Amino acid sequence: MWSSVHRFFRNDRAAVAPTVALALFALIAVGGISFDYARLAAMDTELQQAADQAALAAATQLDRGDGAQERATAAIQNPIDNRLSANITRFANDGSASGNSVEITNITFCKEFDDDNPDTTAACTVADDDTDSVFVIVTTELRTANFAFTPIVAAFSGTLSSTAVAGVQSSICNIAPLFVCVNDSNFPEASDVGKGLLMKTGAQNSWFPGNYGFLDFGAGNPGVIDALLGHGLNGCQPIDESNTEPGNKNATDAINTRFDIYAGSGSTNSPSICTDLADGTGCPDQNTGKDLTMQMTYVKTQKIVDPAPTAPVCGTAATPKTGNPNPSLAYSDFALNDAAKGMPRDTCHYSGTCAGGNFGDANWDRTTYMAANHPGVSVATVATAMGKTSTTLTRYDVYQWEIANQNTSGTLDPLQVGATVLTTKDTGANRTYTFKKQCNFRKPRAAQGAAAQERRILPVVAAKCEGLNGASNLDEFQAIRVFNVFLTEPSMQRTLPGVTDDKEIYGEVLGPAEVFGGTGGFQYYARNRPYLVR
Repeated sequence: MWSSVHRFFRNDRAAVAPTVALALFALIAVGGISFDYARLAAMDTELQQAADQAALAAATQLDRGDGAQERATAAIQNPIDNRLSANITRFANDGSASGNSVEITNITFCKEFDDDNPDTTAACTVADDDTDSVFVIVTTELRTANFAFTPIVAAFSGTLSSTAVAGVQSSICNIAPLFVCVNDSNFPEASDVGKGLLMKTGAQNSWFPGNYGFLDFGAGNPGVIDALLGHGLNGCQPIDESNTEPGNKNATDAINTRFDIYAGSGSTNSPSICTDLADGTGCPDQNTGKDLTMQMTYVKTQKIVDPAPTAPVCGTAATPKTGNPNPSLAYSDFALNDAAKGMPRDTCHYSGTCAGGNFGDANWDRTTYMAANHPGVSVATVATAMGKTSTTLTRYDVYQWEIANQNTSGTLDPLQVGATVLTTKDTGANRTYTFKKQCNFRKPRAAQGAAAQERRILPVVAAKCEGLNGASNLDEFQAIRVFNVFLTEPSMQRTLPGVTDDKEIYGEVLGPAEVFGGTGGFQYYARNRPYLVR
């Protein structure tokens, strides 16, 4: 018996129990901390994702237009069912009044953000207003995860919030690389539609409303000319990687092709830019009515005893995808002719009295245009057909009416302007008659593309240009939106008062650009892509 007692006192197999008992408190604490820390880390991820998405949602509204900051704020702080971004947290259990939703409690708008500065607040140069709000900083509300196990070691909860910074990168797509300075962030408004717009070249510090310049996307002069000829931009170009350029870069020569006016054979804007391309880009409009005429020469030789021939009518227009179908008719340059009445400018632009400077007042001489081009058709008749009045009928309305009636009333047939010049020359028994006449062609004469093309509509970027000085980066001015201009005349050297510069572009404001099918054009021509900065 004594030996059994002795073995009992010598047995050490249970000696670990006290150690375990002493360590149990620490083991439970470590396990609890691990569990609760993982929960806290998950909540941090939820909050950071919420901040990221809220920042991106807010950045989508920073178009630098009126109300941009208000729209950005509403996008992430509206009632939860009416937000662009709404997030919840599964790991916060603090009984917040917002429930599971993650609320944004602080929003800061910046015009510049220095990503090299690790201090987010110091990196932000606070925006002055909507027009220079380029970046947004958002911070979520503080949320708490009440711990399950770590209260054992007197740690009861963990509190977190998250911050994110987002910006917006703007790109311009599918447009003529042309911008026009305006002085109103809401341009064009309904009251601007129908106004004549005299676009003049801008250079150095002369970026006044109505001045135009170019958007240089890196391809230089050939790229600008190619786009102006009608081939468009190849996809989208980021604004912050592009520059503005003063000067004319042969812009008006390229734009004149839309009126069937070319620089000549062998040039980059000869008639072959239309006839050599299968898709019809670079072709003139289907209605090329203008204040220019082409001299047509007709030669007929016959016996002297035969009756003298009568003067032929002005020649036929070009057919789609070809040059002129009658090669016996000589081609010569178009020239200005006072007797040819193209669509006039606003009357105040002739007198220099437009209150809006380069922007007119929509009052133009409708009566003279109709009498010269459509005798017997009154302004009131066309206005009624187009759902307008005689005082609200626009030049674009008349253009559309002419196209709609071209096959029934000869509306777009060529007109003879001025007297026919006849000369004769006798050679033996024969007499050669030469007729020369000035013809006003209102359909394409040299080349013609797709019949439905509205090539006299030019999409242009409206911009606020206060920050420009010569060639500048595009982020130094505010691209507001893309608007359409209806070109009313080719750019030529004219002798009318105040109308002398062949680098000027004149047109009528149609309103904000729309893509084909009538949908809004902002995201077609100008695209804003939000991105996370940090």
